[in-house]
Amino acid sequence: MLNMRNIHKIIIFIIISFIIIVMAGCVKETDTIATNVATADTAPTDTTPAETANMDAASTDPIIRENKTITSLSPDGKYRAEAYGTITTITAGGLFPYEGVRILSVDNGDIIWSMEHWAYTVSFTWSPNSQYLGIYYTGRIWGESIIVDIENKEQISLPKLVEIASHYGENVKPQEDRPDQYFEICGWEDSETVIVDFCWTKADGEEFNGQYTFNVKTYEVVYK
Repeated sequence: MLNMRNIHKIIIFIIISFIIIVMAGCVKETDTIATNVATADTAPTDTTPAETANMDAASTDPIIRENKTITSLSPDGKYRAEAYGTITTITAGGLFPYEGVRILSVDNGDIIWSMEHWAYTVSFTWSPNSQYLGIYYTGRIWGESIIVDIENKEQISLPKLVEIASHYGENVKPQEDRPDQYFEICGWEDSETVIVDFCWTKADGEEFNGQYTFNVKTYEVVYK
């Protein structure tokens, strides 16, 4: 009787051991499957870490949009002014500057005058007799205007900030570090007199605005 009980215990021990071994194998197989699934969920890639870094850097580059050529025909139809090209190496606020400005003869396409000076925006204002062209162009924190004499193929400069500011006195003195001056040709009083709107930042941080006329032959300035 004692031997039979021992045999039963041995049989029970064998059965329990077998169950434990089977269960351990199932757990290991489950872990393997989970690991394979996690690996499968990760998209394979042929790129190296350096290539991935380059792609990430490229995604942050600004989108370069080619500038649309700005054109303006003279009142007599003989000349065409245009701002052309795109400088892609610098930008401000998503804008890219133009390569330059030129004036061409409509008849044969000859360049009468040109200026390779970058500008983010450009506008043209012709004198009524088509002899003069006012050009306004802007940088990031400034705006300037010049006049081109078509007949003589020469540039006429407008009075500088210092000259204009000195007319108004110390109370409107421009800020030294960031005057942010803008001198914009906005029209012609007659065929020889251009109208200029201007503004700058004063020493106290406030903005000062004004207007003057400039005669392209006598260089006379009249303040409004």
